[in-house]
Amino acid sequence: MNIFSKLQQDVIARLTATVPTIPSPIPASGTVQWVTEDIGDLANIVTRAIGKVGVVGIVLTPGGGKMYALDHKLPPAFICPLMIQIQENVTVNRGAAGTKISALDLVQFCMKRLHNWSPTNQRLNCLYLEETPFVLIEEYPTLTYNVKFSTGVTIS
Repeated sequence: MNIFSKLQQDVIARLTATVPTIPSPIPASGTVQWVTEDIGDLANIVTRAIGKVGVVGIVLTPGGGKMYALDHKLPPAFICPLMIQIQENVTVNRGAAGTKISALDLVQFCMKRLHNWSPTNQRLNCLYLEETPFVLIEEYPTLTYNVKFSTGVTIS
């Protein structure tokens, strides 16, 4: 598995783990589905998830960031942006079949659960919130927020 897919899977594992100090929001019904961009038919999976329980979280690695050093003798090391996109169909999510966990509740949960966390317990690859930690992408028909992190990545 490549380092980017591994990072995405580690983030999903962290978001779905039981962490007593930072508890997960409890859905009224159904479950919040967390997926990566690397799962095949992403659009169909997202459409089904927000149609069924009203909310979905997508872990994205949108591109590479600034290189740490341009020394060609060392393996590539750089700052990697990572985004968690929260999509909510407000009508379904706040209705009888929905989780009743708002998109902003999940934005806050992602920030608390992932900021300063490292998949390898090393400072080198801790996830840190970006200067602008979240952004409203779209408000209709699907309420969409991106929560923005960065982390150190070395390809060896």
